[in-house]
Amino acid sequence: MAQIEKTYILKHNPDGFKLLLDRNATQSIAEVGEGSSPPNLCSIKLPRWDHWYQRKLARPWQATLLGMNIEPTSEARRALEVHDPERYRLYEDRLDITKTLIGYEIPFLEDHLREGEGAGRKYLELAEYCEYAIKIGWGGLEPMRSGLKLDEAPPSLNMSQRKVNNYLTMLDTIFQNWVGDYFNAKGDRSPAAVLKWFAEKEADCPIEEPTLRAWLNEMNGLEKKRKK
Repeated sequence: MAQIEKTYILKHNPDGFKLLLDRNATQSIAEVGEGSSPPNLCSIKLPRWDHWYQRKLARPWQATLLGMNIEPTSEARRALEVHDPERYRLYEDRLDITKTLIGYEIPFLEDHLREGEGAGRKYLELAEYCEYAIKIGWGGLEPMRSGLKLDEAPPSLNMSQRKVNNYLTMLDTIFQNWVGDYFNAKGDRSPAAVLKWFAEKEADCPIEEPTLRAWLNEMNGLEKKRKK
């Protein structure tokens, strides 16, 4: 008699591994994790805000727990699920919203070396996550706001050169389409033309002339590199 082969899916999560019948299954038939006994309430600790302030980035599940003033560990999450199901449901709801809107209303860091596939494996800027969560009315975010020093010295992430180049290219395209005499007689981008364009609209240029000149020089350099 021919035997019927079955294929099972082994999924990894921060708590361990779950063996599933198929990719769409929600209930596991076996779990391999950190032990059968759930962690106690002592596993739920306050965040190490000095660490997270310097780290600046977190995955969605970590950011969600930090927004609830909980140090994001797998033990804390499991303890929350066992001992405080109502609060765990709040965590799940917030995480679901975050993972659904990441890349739309919630920006994420592109091309992080440790990112994986799927929304749950991306990295968020904690300051941006906190500001968004406050904006849509989630409660209990004051410890996160204070820990990230959003009112005095929020953590800032240096932009990669690739992102800088993307912003410069976008700005250059706008100037090319709207600023008259953007290219001078030598074929270079003209800071004077940009400043004149703002003046004609009776608007203050948000960029100081030396900075504007430096940006246009970078745009010239990018164009030359692309033509090589």
